Amino acid sequence: MPFDSSSPSVPVPSLSRRGLLRSTVAIGGLALFADLAGPASVLAADDQVAAFTRLSEFLTGYKLDPVIGGRFLAALSKRNATLSADLVALQQLITQSGATDMDGFLALTGTDPALMKTATKIVSAWYLGVVGDPEDAELITYAESLMYRPTQGILPIPTYGPGPNAWGPKPDSKI
Repeated sequence: MPFDSSSPSVPVPSLSRRGLLRSTVAIGGLALFADLAGPASVLAADDQVAAFTRLSEFLTGYKLDPVIGGRFLAALSKRNATLSADLVALQQLITQSGATDMDGFLALTGTDPALMKTATKIVSAWYLGVVGDPEDAELITYAESLMYRPTQGILPIPTYGPGPNAWGPKPDSKI
């Protein structure tokens, strides 16, 4: 169908480069705002991981990776329903006591044994890289375990087991 120039024209909105740029910036700004105003639960989870990592750094005396801290926190929480409350109580005890390091914390007298047990589980997890008892142990990290930090740069982290005699309990010698 040929174009008839005598027919009434329909106004077509023109889009200038400036208008396109403004629209793009506005859409980008809305996308950024939507990303920053994400779910509050994600921000709360990040705060819990950050608090757990700071507490772990106090207890171990090392600068720690918050990603691994989040994994430890999740694994410890699965095994202890009261972990959140225990962590808050432990942090309050440390803050109120004025202890500046783990030695000062260990020198405290009259500390609730349950809080000491929580602190021990946290330190154990970071040093061994494992959470839980042998029956349900969960490996969180191997190479980043704190047990390898004292010899870092001197001894390589082992990449294999110690040998066939270390794979399990020794058999009875009566055979």
